[in-house]
Amino acid sequence: MKPFTRVLSAFVVGILLQGGVYLYLDQYMFAPTTEFNVEGASKDDTSNFPDVKEGRKYVSYDHQFMAVVTNHSLRIYKAGESTPKTVDLGDRSISYFSWLPDRNYAIMGLYTDNEVVMARLNADDPDHEVDTELEDLPRGSSIVDAAYSEATNVVYMKVKVREGAYRIYRTDANYDTRRVYMQATDIGRIAVFYDEDKFFYDNARTGDIFVFDGIEGGWRVINPPGRFRLLGVDMNKTIYIARVDEDNNALVVYTGKLGVGFNPVYKYNHPVTLSEVTMSDVKDIITKGSDETTKITEDTEDPATNSGASESSRSN
Repeated sequence: MKPFTRVLSAFVVGILLQGGVYLYLDQYMFAPTTEFNVEGASKDDTSNFPDVKEGRKYVSYDHQFMAVVTNHSLRIYKAGESTPKTVDLGDRSISYFSWLPDRNYAIMGLYTDNEVVMARLNADDPDHEVDTELEDLPRGSSIVDAAYSEATNVVYMKVKVREGAYRIYRTDANYDTRRVYMQATDIGRIAVFYDEDKFFYDNARTGDIFVFDGIEGGWRVINPPGRFRLLGVDMNKTIYIARVDEDNNALVVYTGKLGVGFNPVYKYNHPVTLSEVTMSDVKDIITKGSDETTKITEDTEDPATNSGASESSRSN
């Protein structure tokens, strides 16, 4: 075989192998197994599992697996079975754990004094985790939250580097992992659209909410005038935010869409600590109402802001 032919053949084989790896990652390892379910299963639904006293319990979206997590241990129970699989963490501790909302995979934040890792774990084969190490982090950093886009296979990680200061890292199905520089370090809640690389976060100090385009790299402020905090997003790409006071107590809940703006939907009769406001509670109140809230109509619109205000024009 001529030298040029050998080189060309090796090149073609390399391309085919790389394509096969990407196809496996996209179609099998990260392929959804059912319709997307943003909220997933309730962590309290443990009736099909042993009554375990120690550790925090996390139930997978289809209720087939339960993870029991302590700072230094992880056990995976299968529904109807009493003996768990114990995951070997080595000398690493767990700072974050969450099941994906549409398949039996979990995302974990693992750390030592000198290492921070995002681990992907298959519940059917927990002995073979896939690790992504985050680089150039200060000693003692750890992953404390993650937002995953099911259809695009992108994961954003919120990393605590010191008290009140955070960084955001992004990784995809090809394990391209990088730090994403944000317009804040005191980052609050994070979220991402299930089928677009649109990442949302808030600045806990200033009360601004941002959207970041993971493909183009642009960002803009999206909240109306005033002090706001992010609550989350849902399958319909509805964005939930709360107007807050200087102590970050929730006063009024808004819903909105990108490019359209936000409208107030209800106000709390008394300020509520922001950490107590969950997406599931907000949706229940919007659907059923609550004695602790007042529905906002045209006659009772939020007087502190302009109802239906469009997104801010601030951007990079």
